[in-house]
Amino acid sequence: MTVEASVLADPAPAPPYAAGEPAPIERRSGLDLAQFQREYLAPRVPVILTDAAAAWPLYTKATPDFFRREFGAREVEVKGTRWRLDALLDELERSTPERPGPYPCKFDIARTFPELLPQVAPRPAYSLPDRQAHPLLPRRLFTYVNNLEIFFGGPGGEFPYLHYDLLRLHAWITQLHGDKEFTVYAPDQEPYLYVNPDLPWQSSIRDHHHPDFEKYPLFRHARARKVVVRAGETLFLPCGWWHTARSLNTTISVAFDQLGPGNWSDFVGDIVAEKRREGRGARALLVGAYLRAIDPLLRIVEAFGGNRARRWGGR
Repeated sequence: MTVEASVLADPAPAPPYAAGEPAPIERRSGLDLAQFQREYLAPRVPVILTDAAAAWPLYTKATPDFFRREFGAREVEVKGTRWRLDALLDELERSTPERPGPYPCKFDIARTFPELLPQVAPRPAYSLPDRQAHPLLPRRLFTYVNNLEIFFGGPGGEFPYLHYDLLRLHAWITQLHGDKEFTVYAPDQEPYLYVNPDLPWQSSIRDHHHPDFEKYPLFRHARARKVVVRAGETLFLPCGWWHTARSLNTTISVAFDQLGPGNWSDFVGDIVAEKRREGRGARALLVGAYLRAIDPLLRIVEAFGGNRARRWGGR
């Protein structure tokens, strides 16, 4: 289902939920920046924005046929297997929940589909400022962060692990085609999620979509929010919110991360903890001190409009 075929109006109010259950994730449209920051960014509340990416040229045309026509011969790699993109899309469209195709099929847009960069701009103002491209930040801190990715999926495709976005960055996920179900856990649910001590942004639970509660008994107590994100909608997940996803049909989505003043201390904490896990305690102290020292400077830059480039790769 494309954006044009999707109903983007706010749905009917959700039914009352039982006492003690987490509140459902709201759908909102027409928010001004101050509203978003006050109601969602500052208190770290997830939200689905139905119009955040409406200015993207790709917004109304991201279908499998579009990608076959424009990039069908493009070679991509998924889990060590090389595919022509058109063949991969055929495989995904043939998949079923009982016989799912490969997933996740995710690609760094700048490397694999650079022609799409102007098609996914301007960056939503809600997702700014973003400090990741600032010259004061060493690029090696983001070695494992792909800041702008496109995902393709088929029915039954399930993300392989429960996680929060690396380095406690805010996550922005825009669904351009199809429907994807997200299962989301607030940061206070971590005690029930069997955090991997070596990769603390991932859960150790295997097959978390169909968990073995005898093996992971605490997971029974984890309180999840489930929501289907439809074509044209953007899911904002604040830093530290655990999540996973599965495709309900053929899906295309774009995801990126945000590092701003509000999650800076969380980011620094994750960087320092990573250095300590590597056995580099002195390095952790130095990097942490440097990052904390430049925060006031970055805030001054942002007060004068810095770190607000709406084109990808801009500063």
